[in-house]
This record gives sequence, C-alpha cells and structure tokens, in this order.
Amino acid sequence: MLVVDQATYRWTNSHSHHAELAADGTPLYHDCTEHVTIRRDGTPGRLDVVFASGPGRLVSNGILHTGAAVRGDDYLNLNRPGVVRALLDEALGRGWQPSAPGRAELDGWTLIDTPRFHRFRPDPV
Repeated sequence: MLVVDQATYRWTNSHSHHAELAADGTPLYHDCTEHVTIRRDGTPGRLDVVFASGPGRLVSNGILHTGAAVRGDDYLNLNRPGVVRALLDEALGRGWQPSAPGRAELDGWTLIDTPRFHRFRPDPV
C-alpha cells in the first residue's frame, strides 16, 4: 500500500509468459513479462506497467527473482515500494487518471529512462 497526497494506492506484481513443449516434451518458456498493476482505492481505473523481455532486457525467468527487471546496468526490484512509487509518480505525470474507468498500460522500460529512476541506478565504478 502507498499513500500519496491522502490517496491510498494498492499494487500487485505478476508474471506472464508463453509456453510450449519441445519435441522431447520439455517445456519452453519465452516472451516473459513482469507486470505492476496499480489502483487507487475507491476509483475504477487500473494502471498496468509492463516490462517485457527482449534483446538486452531481462525479467524474472527462473534465474532472476520475481519482480526483477534488468536492462544493461539498470536493475529494478518491482517489489520495492520506492520503485512502485516512482512508477506511479511517472504515470501520474504522464496523465494517467485513476478515476477514469478501464485499464491503462504503460511500457515500463520507457519510464525508467526518466530522472525519477536515476536513484535506483548503481554508482559508476
């Protein structure tokens, strides 16, 4: 739970992927995606911040922990309230309206390029 300007927000994390079976019956998983879903109490809107795996972008995959999002030197733990708060602030700054009915989706990778996320980057060596 996050309290922002006297409004209470709740979030959940989830993971999705596509699965298929190899010729030998071994399961193969691909297109892994981490989701952070945020809602403000008492309002119908829902925000889904999506981190999809791809070239140079890794998410939880059985090796990384649940809620991990990694791109180059950028690492986010999507389970941390400070990270979720930064996602929420960025979404609100981009015009997300929690009171609007329906689901809004944002590409999480575009959000982490903003200054709000510089504090989560490791110090240069």
